[in-house]
Amino acid sequence: MTESPWHKEIKNWGVATEIPLGNRRADCMLRCGKRAEIQARPLTPAEVAGREAHADLWILDCRAAHRTDRLLVWDDPDFGQLFRWDRAWQSFAVAKRPVFLNLEMDISTGHGSFLQVTGWAFNRHRALGSGHPHTATAMRSWMRYDIPLTAHPAVTR
Repeated sequence: MTESPWHKEIKNWGVATEIPLGNRRADCMLRCGKRAEIQARPLTPAEVAGREAHADLWILDCRAAHRTDRLLVWDDPDFGQLFRWDRAWQSFAVAKRPVFLNLEMDISTGHGSFLQVTGWAFNRHRALGSGHPHTATAMRSWMRYDIPLTAHPAVTR
């Protein structure tokens, strides 16, 4: 399968790509030594669990869901950033590693937004959760240079 421009872009934010680990590989290595799995499509629960054996975190392409309002993010004064993802990738209910949702990305400018999931629950076709927003610039700096991520002011819609 060929990689999309989005997948290639995010993968290249790491310091190394295609990290071999036995008979598997991680998409990229971050400066801090973490291995990222970058995913643009749903997987089966077995695939999620299997890939977690060699990856430390997930970056999921949720741009289409966000653009079509299937993934909504809003600021709640009591709980911070909340989200609702309709027709969510249910297989990620088994994920144990940290997850980052890419909400927006303009490959030509590098501008975009991500939501670091801090907690979520799946109910059939929907995921509800909370998270911390980050700009694409902050994500890139963390992945490439190990500059700590700090929550960015509201990424809402």
